Amino acid sequence: MNYSHFINVTKKVYQLACNRQTSNSVEAIQQLENYMYQLTFDEIKFIQTIMYLGRDTKDEERLKYSNRELFESQKRYLERKSWSKRELEADHIIAKTPLDEYLQKGLEIVKNLDTQLSCDNNNLNIENEQIHVNNQKEANYMSQYYKIEVVGARFVNSYLEKGWVLIDTTRELSSYGEISVSYHMGYPINSYIADLKGIIDKYEELELFEELKKRLCEKEGLDPQGLREESFYLGNHPKNETVNFLNNYVNVLKNKNGNYIYVDPSSEKKEESNIKETASVTVDEDDLPF
Repeated sequence: MNYSHFINVTKKVYQLACNRQTSNSVEAIQQLENYMYQLTFDEIKFIQTIMYLGRDTKDEERLKYSNRELFESQKRYLERKSWSKRELEADHIIAKTPLDEYLQKGLEIVKNLDTQLSCDNNNLNIENEQIHVNNQKEANYMSQYYKIEVVGARFVNSYLEKGWVLIDTTRELSSYGEISVSYHMGYPINSYIADLKGIIDKYEELELFEELKKRLCEKEGLDPQGLREESFYLGNHPKNETVNFLNNYVNVLKNKNGNYIYVDPSSEKKEESNIKETASVTVDEDDLPF
């Protein structure tokens, strides 16, 4: 076997898999598919061997066995299985979402084989490429999606333009021998939150927030005139459902502390009245000490 050729072919697939992972575009997926579909069956079998070698080899096995033994063992295992059609085995490789990770680990093992010839380092610098891929993966794996939909190829670009992310692809072989590809699109939760904030901003722009405050006060039987927002929290004012909701509203949407308080207007008027009565009391001159 010409290991130099087969390893270089596997490195090319690794490059395309990295591009698919990082760019998240239909073009990158099609480039990987087009390259895989023109490979020979022996090349596809070799790539599968490297892929499973990278996926299944445990650290303790790498300490116990030589790289050659690991490779030959994986190769014998796959040769014993019943190989399907060349196109289906290619699809089996393409369908692996972390394909770049599996190939990178597998190539690390076979690069030290005695049978491997020197390869062109300009084709692929695995270490530098992997640093970039790992950074991208960390962000991708941390992503959460508000909604996931499965669409056909002709809809993918329109989804991407709207902020959706390509998560995975699946392939099925029809009874007519044709392969259909489905694209799994996810809408990130951060984008969904931004959409909701945009809607709320429009509500506030139309002064519907003021209507909300009135309705909250009506629900609790409060006078809306007693509701106010201070520049900072003043004293230990009594809390109620309306105040708690509005302070949480400000904290969540504006990312700052809410300083809403409620002071009963009737109590304020009563206090003002007492002050005026005190000020208006006349003093009898005979009671003066001079």
